[in-house]
Amino acid sequence: MSRFVVPSRPGLVAGEGESPDGLGGRIVKYMPAEILSIFTMVIGGVASYRPPPESAWLIAVVLMVVFSIGTWAYMTFRAPKGEVKKAQQIVSPLAFLAWSYVIASPLLGSAFIGWIALIAQAIILLLALIIAPVENK
Repeated sequence: MSRFVVPSRPGLVAGEGESPDGLGGRIVKYMPAEILSIFTMVIGGVASYRPPPESAWLIAVVLMVVFSIGTWAYMTFRAPKGEVKKAQQIVSPLAFLAWSYVIASPLLGSAFIGWIALIAQAIILLLALIIAPVENK
């Protein structure tokens, strides 16, 4: 099973390669789980030190930006060329931001707003529905 979205292909013959990903597969594959797991570990470590609230939110935001750029770089260097790479470079960093905002909530304090997190995650689901790469062969 590919870590990246499997595009649909015109004239796909049964039994050749992996089947194109449906919505569920795209949702899972656009989410950069390997990067989110590292981010979660770092946020947990920082939170355990209990930084002062006036600097905790800044630490969280800086980490979110750095890891978002890291997600884009990971997709740039690892995703297969073509439409899949373009899709992963767009959706995966945005998906990371939507999830990292929730994960970083202990450090964000009053800067965390639940309804914003909900809307951000709904937008990611909508992007996974809309952005379905097609391989042009």
